[in-house]
Amino acid sequence: MGVGMSNPYFISGPALISFSGGRTSAMMLRNIIDAHGGVLPDDVHVAFANTGKEHEATLRFVHECATQWNVRIRWLEFVTNLRRGGAASRFEEVGYNSASRNGEPLSRLISRKKALFSTVSGRWCTQFCKVSVLHDFMETLGYKPGTYIEAIGFRSDEYDRVYELPRLPRNAHRQLLFPLATAGVCKADVFRFWKQQPFDLELQRGTGNCDHCPFLSDKSRIARARLDPAGLDWWGDHEANRKFAFGRKSIAEIKAQIDSSPLLINDTEADAADSECGAWCAS
Repeated sequence: MGVGMSNPYFISGPALISFSGGRTSAMMLRNIIDAHGGVLPDDVHVAFANTGKEHEATLRFVHECATQWNVRIRWLEFVTNLRRGGAASRFEEVGYNSASRNGEPLSRLISRKKALFSTVSGRWCTQFCKVSVLHDFMETLGYKPGTYIEAIGFRSDEYDRVYELPRLPRNAHRQLLFPLATAGVCKADVFRFWKQQPFDLELQRGTGNCDHCPFLSDKSRIARARLDPAGLDWWGDHEANRKFAFGRKSIAEIKAQIDSSPLLINDTEADAADSECGAWCAS
């Protein structure tokens, strides 16, 4: 079990490739496939954890990667955090056509916790609907965390993530691997890579895979809401039901600010809002 000495993308299993549905992790996946001569080993698994609040373009992109590259990507969704039923009961496997598209996994989590994930209560949306789901999936294959490599798409210009994640006490037992960072890949390299491909993630600049992530800055959230107001009601309805806000500003406040100042966003705001929401965004 390990990685090639000369090629950071050559991974001997057992291993999990965490595919967030964004360009960066997709580039990592493509390079890992190429390092293995076009076919992944049987014990190297690729998984995408869908929260139901990913853009349709993200879902199409995940499907396109699997189709174009002839690789099996397992689509997984959170069902419950109850332990007594075992790992297989805590998630379900879906596909492109059957995947949730209105936040159903997140809604199930909110119902179970009777609370909203937020800038106050924490980013447990990521922990439960992504990280834990991926670990449960690997457990159903016979692997406990720490017994397999987890390949994560952090770049070399995300050094704070690369440095901090393995050093968190709760991650001490995990075998975390960052092939892109090891290879010295930065954001500009990712954009160059996708300009050379026959397909791409068709998300408008300034948006991210999670349609209205509350953990961005207020400016970025407002910019994203102006660019793509679809999906705001899901967040607003949960806030109204729980009488609590996901972010520093509530969805109602964001809508009111946009209505009172319907200005076009500038490049700085768009860049700030552009982020890849993945399985490892929680600090």
